[in-house]
Amino acid sequence: MSDYKISFKELRQEPEISEMLEALERGLKKFGIDFFLVGAVARDVWMTAINNFAPSRITRDIDFGVYINENGSYNALREYLIDVEGFSPYKGNDFVLVWKGGVQVDLLPFGAIEQDGVEIHGTDAGSISLPGFKEIYDYGLPEAELEGKHLFKFCTLPGIVLLKLMSYEDRPEVRRDDIKDISMVITRFFNMYSSQIYENHSDLFGSDANLVKIGTRVIGREIGKIAKVNPDLFSRVDNLLEQNTTNFSSSEIAKIMAEYFDNTVAENMALLQELRKGLLEV
Repeated sequence: MSDYKISFKELRQEPEISEMLEALERGLKKFGIDFFLVGAVARDVWMTAINNFAPSRITRDIDFGVYINENGSYNALREYLIDVEGFSPYKGNDFVLVWKGGVQVDLLPFGAIEQDGVEIHGTDAGSISLPGFKEIYDYGLPEAELEGKHLFKFCTLPGIVLLKLMSYEDRPEVRRDDIKDISMVITRFFNMYSSQIYENHSDLFGSDANLVKIGTRVIGREIGKIAKVNPDLFSRVDNLLEQNTTNFSSSEIAKIMAEYFDNTVAENMALLQELRKGLLEV
């Protein structure tokens, strides 16, 4: 995987978060916990810091997947960050901490802890399911060096699309913005991955090649490579795409995409069909 050097300005984050990252890194190192950046800030690493695109939505929330195999490790990390490093609990979500300046930091535990459930002292966190996190982590992640002092892994673009599909499937009534983020990735993916696409997916080019469709097909292939190790995950992705490529009236994802693209449901169903074709080619 590639390594990238980025700045706070490119990431559209204030330099003050450096103190927060230092505190978080101390805690993760103390307990030997590996992690990677997910969510909107991972999207911004690709869009703005690496490829100079400006996403439509800006967020100060920062999401990390933290690799936890023992229940006590997550609890110990959380307590250390609150008691020693100055984070505060977030009322209503035990997996969120708040930094001094109000930045919300989601620490999303994946690994064996997902099966065991999460026991947080004084709360009833219960079980947590983060489909795709472990598979994305195991498949391999790029690294970014922020301002020459913070080194972290971050989610790939196909991984981001996979996580957003699963997030939408889980709560479609409140996760419409995830589909708009996917639409954003689809429009720009070919430009961002063109060298890899020309090198590894030359079979997709023809006399009437549509670059957006080719990029979407490649996203599907990359998601397939990630998900194929977990039949349940692969089936969930395939079923979601099948449901949204059957007919115009039932394709809720294509309807949301039409709001972003300002085009027709049929055009977006064609893109979703390319996504599913790529998934099933693996």
